[in-house]
Amino acid sequence: MAPVAKRTREPWWILVVIIIAGAMLGSVFADAVGQFTYLAPIGHSVAFGVDPPVTLDLRVFTITLGLTVRLNVAIVVGIIVAIYLFRAL
Repeated sequence: MAPVAKRTREPWWILVVIIIAGAMLGSVFADAVGQFTYLAPIGHSVAFGVDPPVTLDLRVFTITLGLTVRLNVAIVVGIIVAIYLFRAL
């Protein structure tokens, strides 16, 4: 029997970069098509996170921490396509 070629495992950070790129492209697409009336639901976003950011003043330096996540249909589709492309490669 011929040996089966074992697929090498890609580093996890490549998947993270590809997911972020897919989300960014989905966001750009949502902003572009959201201007059309019949495609407006694609661009409707839901945002959640810490608002206003938490600030810690230590007199020597100040630390400000905050995170907001924005999701819409196009961003989710972009992430799914990015994961599919990552798995296909």
